[in-house]
Amino acid sequence: MNLLRSQNPFLLVLLTVGLLGLLSLLKPGLTVGGVELRPVRLLADVLRKDRPAVASLVLPPPNGPASPSPKAGGTKAAPAAPDSAEVPTVAEAKPAAPAVANLGGLDSFLAALRQTKADGHKTRIAYFGDSMIEGDLLTGDLRNRLQTEFGGSGVGFVPISSVTAAFRETIHETFSPNWQEYNLVSPKLPATYPLGISGHVFLPRVVPAAADSTSAAVGGSWVQFQAGQRFPGTRRFAEAHLFYGPGTSRDQVLVTTDGHTVPHALTGIDALTELVLKPGRPARQLRLDFTTHGPRPVYGVSFESPTGITLDNFSFRGNSGMSLTRIPFRQLAAFGKVLDYRLIILHYGVNVADARNKNYVFYERAMTRVVDRMQRAFPQASILIIGMSDKSYRLDGEFVTDPSVPLLLAAQQRLARRNHAAFWNLFQAMGGENTMTSWVEASPPLANKDYTHVNSRGAQKIANLLYAYLMGEYAHPGGTPAAAPVTPPPPAAPAGPDSIPTP
Repeated sequence: MNLLRSQNPFLLVLLTVGLLGLLSLLKPGLTVGGVELRPVRLLADVLRKDRPAVASLVLPPPNGPASPSPKAGGTKAAPAAPDSAEVPTVAEAKPAAPAVANLGGLDSFLAALRQTKADGHKTRIAYFGDSMIEGDLLTGDLRNRLQTEFGGSGVGFVPISSVTAAFRETIHETFSPNWQEYNLVSPKLPATYPLGISGHVFLPRVVPAAADSTSAAVGGSWVQFQAGQRFPGTRRFAEAHLFYGPGTSRDQVLVTTDGHTVPHALTGIDALTELVLKPGRPARQLRLDFTTHGPRPVYGVSFESPTGITLDNFSFRGNSGMSLTRIPFRQLAAFGKVLDYRLIILHYGVNVADARNKNYVFYERAMTRVVDRMQRAFPQASILIIGMSDKSYRLDGEFVTDPSVPLLLAAQQRLARRNHAAFWNLFQAMGGENTMTSWVEASPPLANKDYTHVNSRGAQKIANLLYAYLMGEYAHPGGTPAAAPVTPPPPAAPAGPDSIPTP
């Protein structure tokens, strides 16, 4: 009896292995009751096939075509990368991405950087993206490196409220719940309150007619900012710039910096007004209490210094980039007059790439309208298109590069070339095919288990790669950049007590 009982576990294991063996013989994609069964690969680690190459897809060059831009007076642009209909078959060998010169398009930005290096003149950068940069991921590290090299401080533009407020490390933000918000995904946008450059507009609560701004307890809307501690350049507020639209003449804002309170009238009646707030000494905390007697759009606050680098993070979760056309051009141009960007970065792709898509002409056409509007609203700015990062999907039980990635990269490269913008191939820079899998499986990991988004370590690595690319262009303008000497990134200070002495 005991002998039979001792054999039961062995028989159970044997039956289980046999059942799994039979399931592994089933054809992939089999569905039962409309539900697709996951493939079983019992001997996957022993009989592992070579990962399917993205060989059938021609990758665009790492940094644009070899020919200079026609806009810069060069020769005719290189032919467009092939559409999906011209892609070679799977049987053909995988083509390597050729290492060719960057597409001209950063001249204005590079000239501004040289002026900043020479005399401290401010150079402003706008970095538009999706969840890949939310919470100042990537942009925080990039800003820190640029400010360390060229001077400047502050986190740049911050909307009145944000879904990233709870976890952003470069600035801490709290706000009252009585703001009314419209944004890029709002089903209906009122023409009288146009979206701002971040893709948001905020309306503070209208207070009773008898209220004024001499007291913060009038039931108006408020927002408070606390300096972050991760980077030296974000530990103090040297200057704060409030951006708002037209309203009634009695509107005011009560400004409190480190406990010192001063009322300011909101007198602007233009589409966009900038109120510059300069505390007596760099501050750690800023609070704004609004007393508005009628609807008045408010856009956000920019924390910056009068010299050096200012880098604005304009992240919007789930955005493909195409919805930026919902920002009225008149309002975009109004911000252009005030902010004077010298570089605009467009970093999108993870919300567009889909293995079911075989053609991205629709995306190329839609983003052409976005780039055109940016070029007209910010005529002094260079435009940099950042190519799609690696993204994995499950194929036969393994995570491999999504076949749509190279197709989208080719569309992004054509977008850049046809609009005389610069292009940086992030997919190639981070390692190429199946890099996302290795980043997820690294120890410690550089990406999340969704095999799409990088974590803070991966974001820092991408920021360093992008910084190296920009410094390569800065060191070797007008030609193929050599390997520019890049100083190691400055260490990020851990969150904790402020170690900077009080001015």
